[in-house]
Amino acid sequence: AAELRAYLKSKGAEISEENAEGGLHVDLAQIIEVCDVCLKEDDKDVESVMNSVVSLLLILEPDKQEALIENLCEKLVKFREGERPSLRLQLLSNLFHGMDKNTPVRYTVYCSLLKVASSCGAIQYIPTELDQ
Repeated sequence: AAELRAYLKSKGAEISEENAEGGLHVDLAQIIEVCDVCLKEDDKDVESVMNSVVSLLLILEPDKQEALIENLCEKLVKFREGERPSLRLQLLSNLFHGMDKNTPVRYTVYCSLLKVASSCGAIQYIPTELDQ
């Protein structure tokens, strides 16, 4: 998390480079809060940073994931609506497919995927047979 903090700070985010004392979930809450600064970078940089965030999210205990995942989804849905939809779809898809199939908050991620896809006319690319 310290590397993510340093990167976001270098991009202008108001975040300490030091890890929070409250543990990884506090670090991630702070990182997600300011992660929109990296959404202005090129797609590869954004995807790399966000995949790191997703990886850290997925190792948290399920009870600590939900609010953080909801916040991240909200950021990705609302970020300059209409801008960079394919990147936002990719990031949400990475999160969705990385999650355990029985995690209730996965529904929130799926709904976020639908919102972004419908805003850019890509709804046909969203999987509907979720057993696959």
